[in-house]
Amino acid sequence: MKFDDVLETIGPFGKYQKIRCLLLCMFSLVSAWHAFNMVFVGAVPEFHCDNQNINISSSKISNISDAGLLELLVPDDSCQQYDEKDVIMLYDNSTGVHRILSSNMSTTDCTRGFWYSKETYSSTIVSQFDLVCKRSFWISTSKSVFFFGRLCGAVAFGQLSDRFGRRPMFFVGAAILLVAGSIASAAQNIYMFLPMYFLQGLAHTGIFLVVYTLSTELVGPEYRFLVSVTIQIFYSVGCMILSGMAYLLRDWRYLELAITLPVVLFASYWWFLPESVRWLLSQNRFDEAHKYLKEAAATNGAILSPSIMKSLQDVDNKNLKNGKKYGSVLPVTKGHQGGKTINNGRKYYFLDLVRTWPMAKISLNIWFNWFANALVYYGLSLNTENLAGDPYLNFCIAGAVEIPAYILCIISLNKVGRKVIVVTSMCVGGIACILSGTVHINGNSGTVTTVLAMIGKFFITASYGMLYLLAAEVFPTVVRNVGVGVSSMSGSIGGILVPTMLDLKSIWAPLPLVLFGSLSITAGSLALLLPETTDRPMPQLLEDVSTSD
Repeated sequence: MKFDDVLETIGPFGKYQKIRCLLLCMFSLVSAWHAFNMVFVGAVPEFHCDNQNINISSSKISNISDAGLLELLVPDDSCQQYDEKDVIMLYDNSTGVHRILSSNMSTTDCTRGFWYSKETYSSTIVSQFDLVCKRSFWISTSKSVFFFGRLCGAVAFGQLSDRFGRRPMFFVGAAILLVAGSIASAAQNIYMFLPMYFLQGLAHTGIFLVVYTLSTELVGPEYRFLVSVTIQIFYSVGCMILSGMAYLLRDWRYLELAITLPVVLFASYWWFLPESVRWLLSQNRFDEAHKYLKEAAATNGAILSPSIMKSLQDVDNKNLKNGKKYGSVLPVTKGHQGGKTINNGRKYYFLDLVRTWPMAKISLNIWFNWFANALVYYGLSLNTENLAGDPYLNFCIAGAVEIPAYILCIISLNKVGRKVIVVTSMCVGGIACILSGTVHINGNSGTVTTVLAMIGKFFITASYGMLYLLAAEVFPTVVRNVGVGVSSMSGSIGGILVPTMLDLKSIWAPLPLVLFGSLSITAGSLALLLPETTDRPMPQLLEDVSTSD
């Protein structure tokens, strides 16, 4: 008897699974807070050279207003100022401002530091650590460091949870997240902040991996996609909640604490969170597996026959005698970094994914789609502060549009096909991105730009959810873990590049969105070459791909 048959006996999605999936979904809220807190923690407020505490009492400009003094001292470049002595010397009571501005005076770097507006953000790491002008590169560096932490977290926790179990890695990750977030909130400089931010990226992604894996391993095959989409919907709700928290807590240190301290509550999961029964069976820990199955059956109102565990042990012993040992290879596991799958004694590696041309066409296509999708998804999410309108409202809307996108995936999943959704969503989302960056309508260009960006976010989210399922279904079973793992790494690399691409707006303001849109359209077009997997059996061996149409 297979484990999926056992789930059908005790209930594939009964009360036991629903309660625990709900508990796991709660972490998805916190995960979203840590994934996007840099939108507010690292926001750049309006700034210019500080013109306060200038000794002008004995000069002709002693009676000038603050606004007038600002106009005299600060040119259009916020990183420069006119020399104070030259300003005082050249000032003329009748034509002072005009004479100064037309005198081709030389400028210097800000000599008294910077003044930051507190109208939108009372404090960010930018204003706290003066990450502007020549130090502005630290902003994009911080974001890239975080995404690099996510990449490391996916790799490390994927391997460690396969070795030591999902449950212990959940609590290890929570401890790291709690400590790193707390220290980051007290950081006195960027050098102290960055290592903690790296650990936040590592831990939050690692825990999300465990949450995603545990949830899908708890339920029957027909409910896995529903559970995975539900986790993503909670993630979107978390984004909406984050915008409200940031609006109420304008100081970045308080916001960092607010998204970190709730992690303490997950300590209570020690008494509720089960270990993956699939993983326990793969480790021959049958007594523990039996305990969880009995608990699940009792909660679901089902009866667990003693013969069921015996049949599971017999299947496992038979696999061992035949040289087969299968771990819990999941069809959809976000960021899962599986090692190798053994079939009849043969070991499969990364190179098997590109060894033959039919397999290479699928692998490279899927990886590029994940790369482009992650690049556009996180690019649009982190770019909300640059859109017209209130940044808090923009980010809230960007999170809200994801929910109907995921619902659309559920409704249309088996009606129009996976490939159709991916191709359509990537291409339409890409077109919306390009229009968002380039369209100009008199009087309403800001509003139209924001609306188009949200349309792009809607469609790229729809493809984001569907790509996981498509990737799992096109890779053969013997290389599925490795294939999905490399796909996740490709997405993480896209995330690392997002901050650098957003900085390209200094060259041409629409350039980031144009690049995002172009990559999305290119990837969506290439997805036409992928096989449709709806209502078709998943390939088991590499030869199944080579011989498929």
